Parts: sequence; C-alpha cells; structure tokens
Amino acid sequence: MAKKLQSAEIHKERVSDQIKAILKQSILDGHFKPGDKLPPEAEIAQQYSVSKVSAREALREMEAEGLIVKKRGAFGGSFVAEPGSEKMVDVVINSYQFGGITARDLAEFRRILEPVLAKLAAEKRTDEDLEEMEECIRDIRVSIERGCPDQTKAIRFHRLIANACHNPFISSLMEALVEVFQKVLGKVPDLETAKIDIEYNQLFFEHIKNRDGEKAEAVMVQHFDTLEELITKTESVKKQ
Repeated sequence: MAKKLQSAEIHKERVSDQIKAILKQSILDGHFKPGDKLPPEAEIAQQYSVSKVSAREALREMEAEGLIVKKRGAFGGSFVAEPGSEKMVDVVINSYQFGGITARDLAEFRRILEPVLAKLAAEKRTDEDLEEMEECIRDIRVSIERGCPDQTKAIRFHRLIANACHNPFISSLMEALVEVFQKVLGKVPDLETAKIDIEYNQLFFEHIKNRDGEKAEAVMVQHFDTLEELITKTESVKKQ
C-alpha cells in the first residue's frame, strides 16, 4: 500500500524547490525509507495544489541528486534511493574531467587524509580486511612478474585501507578518489614505479596487521612523496 504524503503549506518561492524540500524532509524523517515508492507526480501535484510540471521538476532534481531512482514499466515509478557512493564518485570524476580540480589537487588532499586513515585502519581492521589486502598484493606481484604492472590494482589497495576503517563515508570518499587516480595513472605501466609501490603496500599491510598505527601513518607520508613524483612524470608525458 502506497504511503500518503505529509501535509505542508506551499509559499511563493520556486514551487519545485519547495516540493523537493518537502519530499527530502519526508525521507530524512523516515516517512519514506530507501526502497519505498513515492506517490506519482499527479498525486503530489494534487496534494500540494501545484502543477504537474512543478511536481515533475522536483522529482527530476531529486533524481539528479541521487536521492531517488526512476524505474520504468508496470511496476515503475520514483523510489527512494539506497545509500551509495555512486553520486560522490560522479562528482569527483566530473570535477576532474572538466577541469575543476587537478590530479595534483586530489593528491594534496590524499596526502592530508590517508596517513590518518592508515593509522585508523591499524586500529579497526579485521581478519577479513587483511585477507583482501593480501589477495590484492598477490595480484599486483603477479602482474609485475609478468612485466605488465597493473597500476589500478596498486591504487585499489588504498581503497582497502579505507574500507578497513569501517566508516561508510570514508569508504565512499576513497572510492571516488581511487576512480580518478585509476584514470590518471592507469595508462602509465612503469615497472620500476610498480616495484616501489608494491613495497609500500607490503609495509602498509604489515603495520596494519600488527596494529602499529604510528608506523602505518609514517609510511603513508613517505608514500606520497613518491606519488608526487609520479604525478609530475605523468603530467610531463601528457604534454609530449
């Protein structure tokens, strides 16, 4: 059975913005939960005595913000989105691709963020986290031994460190950053760089396994000195 809308008074400001605010508040209040279907735009328009156009625009903006997903078909409609990192990934990637931020900007942010994450991961990691890290390191070593280093897997290791912090926001943020750096560095199969990187990953693993947050943090700081050199190299290659 479809849930009813909450009552609210519509003022003179942009009507679709007001409708969107009401619907967002209904989600925040728990009236509509992830997976719940919202009433159709005709019902929204009737409930608040506004046009279907305004109701449609409000739903369109909510979809663009990742708050709802629209499904087609007999059982389609507008559904409250499940929490996820997709929109955050899109925002970071679009900002990078369209020139709002550079790889160097993101590296600077990571230099501030990731030493703290390495320390937290050493405190909160589980045996399952360690298994995933070991598997990732094995995959990277195989690619190096074959002479075709997979830089994307090396970068993915940083996402595993973030996941070991067991904080959904941290994981989502790191997923977005990793997506961008895979695009930036994935096309530079530098065997020597890969060999250096895997040794850093091995050190991260050992310190996190031993719950030595201080050492994990210190090694991450050193790692970003190397990363800065790699980004400089990558930028030089692009200019040629």
